[in-house]
Amino acid sequence: MFEIFIRKAQKSNFQDFYNLVYFASGKVLDSIFKDHTKDVLKALYQNEKNLYSFKHTIFIEVNGKIGGLLVGYEYREAKEESISTFFNIMHFTKGNTFIILKNLIKAYTKIGKVLRDEYYISNVAIYPEFRGSGLGTKLMLYAEQTASKRNLKYLSLDVERENETAINLYKKLGYKITEEKTLDLGEVFSFFRMVKEIR
Repeated sequence: MFEIFIRKAQKSNFQDFYNLVYFASGKVLDSIFKDHTKDVLKALYQNEKNLYSFKHTIFIEVNGKIGGLLVGYEYREAKEESISTFFNIMHFTKGNTFIILKNLIKAYTKIGKVLRDEYYISNVAIYPEFRGSGLGTKLMLYAEQTASKRNLKYLSLDVERENETAINLYKKLGYKITEEKTLDLGEVFSFFRMVKEIR
């Protein structure tokens, strides 16, 4: 019998945060941050005033073991913390500042847009051993409950076009594709923006 529990992240959970975020988005992150991905994610995760902070992260546990995570935030938080997120990144990427700055601006104009009345799901990832066990659905529903409690009207996310498993899950949960975008970071990535209206 499985005991499943969703909880807020703690600073000490960085390794699981890194493993899961990198597992889901490593190619994109490495294209942006070059050799600094792990250092940047660690600095962001452990600092409260940015969008990749532990305070925006929840973990789902199965029998006491972390099985996955979700990183999410609302419009107000995105507006307040985008600049500090940017400066945190630049502080920990000395040496490649120009390249990383250029890539950050490209990424920012394509993905991660949060509109008023939205809760944005930045990352969802499940460890391979727990795939197919419904943990992703539970995290998405938890995010929806969070958004509803905050009186927000929409949930949104960006998903890589080739990630058909995730796209099918989001469609099943009521998300609709509203836009298709490409991001050229030397390697070209294609994304769908998907949105769900909370009724």
